[in-house]
Amino acid sequence: MIRRYRRVPLIAGLSFLLLPSTPHVYAGGPGDPVAANMAKLEGYVAEWRVTERHFDARGKEVALVKSTEAIIWILDRHAIQRSYTTITNDVVSYAALGTLTWSEAEKKYHGVWFDTASNAGPTVVKADWNADERKMVYTLEAVGDDGRALRHRVVERFVDGEHRTATTFRLVDDGGVVKVLEVTYERTTPCPSRQMRVIDELNP
Repeated sequence: MIRRYRRVPLIAGLSFLLLPSTPHVYAGGPGDPVAANMAKLEGYVAEWRVTERHFDARGKEVALVKSTEAIIWILDRHAIQRSYTTITNDVVSYAALGTLTWSEAEKKYHGVWFDTASNAGPTVVKADWNADERKMVYTLEAVGDDGRALRHRVVERFVDGEHRTATTFRLVDDGGVVKVLEVTYERTTPCPSRQMRVIDELNP
């Protein structure tokens, strides 16, 4: 996902209780399209070791960053939550929190992404799954700190059960694209990942 474009606002009043549970799927009868599309997100659920390569407008690599990402089911498997962290010199230098679920109305995956690099609100995410190429193609839309629109495309491929890659392109006004980021992910928890139910205690 995109990093260093959004900042997390203060969110209070919600706490999460994690309970070990027998695996189960999104509620729905046989052939339910929502359940089938939610099941495709199972490949994300794990802890990941992340390597980022950042590029300037000329395509020159300008930074190499190591991070981690933990992805879990939330809301009784109605969505996944992505928690992303970069630690520099024993200090958290970047953090992000995202969610992703399926919209049956639009036949797309929908999500939001907050991070500590911007104070202009969330990045809104829509995505399509390409089964033949085992990839998710995301469109990201946000507002920059200067009030201007920001649009990116992320192509995320599942190389195998233990690795995935993501390439981020900035969409420019003339219809072109500029590569800004390449990310590789290596699973650090077994596949399939640990199963748990997540119950939101809205009124603890």
